[in-house]
Amino acid sequence: MKYNFNEKIDRSKNHSAKWEELEMKFGRKDLTPMWVADMDIKAAPEIVEAMKEKVEQEIFGYVYRPASYYETAAKWVEKRFGYTISPNSLIHSPGVVPSMSILVKMFTKPNDKILIQSPVYPPFASSVKDNGRTLVENKLIKDEKGYYTVDFKDLEEKLSSGEISLFILCSPHNPVGRVWSKDELKKMGDLCVKYNVRIIADEIWRDLIMPGHKHTPLGSVSKEIEDITITLFSPTKTFNLAGLQASFATFPREEERKAFDTVLGQMDVKRNNPFSLVAFEAAYEKCEDWLGELIEHINGNFDYVMDFVEKRLPNVKVYKPEGTYLMWLDFNNIGIPQDKIQSFLINEARVAMNEGGSFGENGKGFGRLNVACPRYMVEEAMERIEKAIKNIK
Repeated sequence: MKYNFNEKIDRSKNHSAKWEELEMKFGRKDLTPMWVADMDIKAAPEIVEAMKEKVEQEIFGYVYRPASYYETAAKWVEKRFGYTISPNSLIHSPGVVPSMSILVKMFTKPNDKILIQSPVYPPFASSVKDNGRTLVENKLIKDEKGYYTVDFKDLEEKLSSGEISLFILCSPHNPVGRVWSKDELKKMGDLCVKYNVRIIADEIWRDLIMPGHKHTPLGSVSKEIEDITITLFSPTKTFNLAGLQASFATFPREEERKAFDTVLGQMDVKRNNPFSLVAFEAAYEKCEDWLGELIEHINGNFDYVMDFVEKRLPNVKVYKPEGTYLMWLDFNNIGIPQDKIQSFLINEARVAMNEGGSFGENGKGFGRLNVACPRYMVEEAMERIEKAIKNIK
């Protein structure tokens, strides 16, 4: 490989939330940090170089956003997914989660019902409840191997009630790792068209797709679905740029894009910072080879964990993800009460993972493992888990 993703890393001076917040979040420092979704991998050198050039200019005032910023993003979408979008349909925002919250306020009223598919990334639920809306769950179906599918019967029952104002879709899905097929997306989208329910599609993981799978942007499925869908995406997960706090939203209707822009203006968060501006363009223009090798590395880490679990952790269940860099481990059969599993992972295994119950009631007893890191960290985490499980009496 041209790029070394197994390089030993030191984030002690990096002000890293992943490392420095261990005691605050988990109660102790001596943990292998496999939780929050950023990478323990250096950004692509092309991105670093673009940011160095900005540093060398020695001025970090308000920045003007050139047309190339949106044009580069639109070209990336067409190249990667064969989906043509107009640069004029795009708008910059501070992040996918802030965009989600703003859109909930724009498209619904207090107490309106909003549908999500659990278990799912916790801000999906909080963006509903914290804005005074009513949460409705279409719980995903899990088979005996840990493979998740959509409960379409339940989905249609809830959409057809006439009470759902908005559907927030996670595609690819965090934490279960599904890359929804075009057929699955069409069924979900067609139901929303049929019952007049708008869609927010969070597609921030769309570039991190494992070999043998393909991401389909929801808006590309049909014109009817595209017209009711606002898509949120960003290179931040893809290229480990989350700290730059910037993203894109794609609006099918110009008047809604302008309304969203007005809200950003009211909050005075319309501008990029100087570094996200150049980093995003460099990522989309110059870093496709880096991404290809990163996906190979992540896929290798997935295979390592799958092999480890099969051979050495027979009471743990996990299904190999189709996308993201997150694994959804089921610890419900290790001989620990469900409400003690997170404490066990922290205090006995000494591994920091996102607790499954935070993703929904149907996530209890699970842990979300982030493998976007050098292999030695994955090995350390899995060996700690194995040792702790073997010591259960």
